[in-house]
Amino acid sequence: MGNHAGPSRISARDILWRLINIVVAALWIVAAAFHFVDGTFQSAMPGVAILIIGVASIVFEFWRPSIILENCYFLWNFMGRGLCKLL
Repeated sequence: MGNHAGPSRISARDILWRLINIVVAALWIVAAAFHFVDGTFQSAMPGVAILIIGVASIVFEFWRPSIILENCYFLWNFMGRGLCKLL
């Protein structure tokens, strides 16, 4: 018999953090929607950026490509993601 890895187990803590990240990303998307209310180009551009970040955060909670894991590992750290969004 070989040594093969079984299915990876996700702990309750990991599920909780993923849910928190999804809720925060959803709030980013809602905040982006409010940028479009004014209807000017100057208020819409930050809305587009916030919308892209929110959608990317939700997508990366379900799909984690290896190239992103290797080069953008800070996106899976709460503090790293926060600093990335602030900058």
